[in-house]
Amino acid sequence: MKKKILQVPVIVGKGSEQFFVEKDVAISPSSPPIYKIEKIDKKVVVTDAHVIPGKVIFNAFIWKNVTYKTVEDVCDGIVSGKLNHITFKIPFGGFVEIKPIGCDKIKEGDVAELLEAFVEGEKDFLHDETTCKGQKVFCSLLEKDVVKLTFKVVRFEHVPVCAEEDKYDDDKKDKEKCKCDKYDDDKKDDKCDEKDDKWDKRYDCRGDYYAKCRGSYSQKY
Repeated sequence: MKKKILQVPVIVGKGSEQFFVEKDVAISPSSPPIYKIEKIDKKVVVTDAHVIPGKVIFNAFIWKNVTYKTVEDVCDGIVSGKLNHITFKIPFGGFVEIKPIGCDKIKEGDVAELLEAFVEGEKDFLHDETTCKGQKVFCSLLEKDVVKLTFKVVRFEHVPVCAEEDKYDDDKKDKEKCKCDKYDDDKKDDKCDEKDDKWDKRYDCRGDYYAKCRGSYSQKY
């Protein structure tokens, strides 16, 4: 048996935390104000994470794309307009407490891995009110979000194992040897068959050979 050492990642801790993030977004004067929000697409992106004793510190941002309706014309109470959008990022950071699993404590040198990051809840407030074509519109949007992040902490450990030595090579050699032996046997059989064929032709063909033995070959010619 041959001893080997494997380097394997072992989970030594896990933690989850909620964060409150707020941002007030003003609509650019060159863009039309908000008449009504159609939909909001959002995503949480963690840019970096590091392990310190007992915690994971991180930096992240919320990416948001807000699609909203605008007012271009009003006729008999019917409002028409195009869809517009604003896209922005809300940066934030913090730390997550990590609970140890199967170890005494979390320490520097361990590796943080993100398990989940998403907006758990949000509330949007339209303000900075004005009018357009007699309709109420808004020039600012206040974003309030609750973000949930979950990390696990991994530590690389060395684990000794025992493995059979050169088993694959021995099996390969045995197979090749069997193939060679079989090839040689087949080759010998072919030679024997050739000799037998010649012998059979000599004594089984009722031709000139037996004619010579009987003396009839010389009389005929």
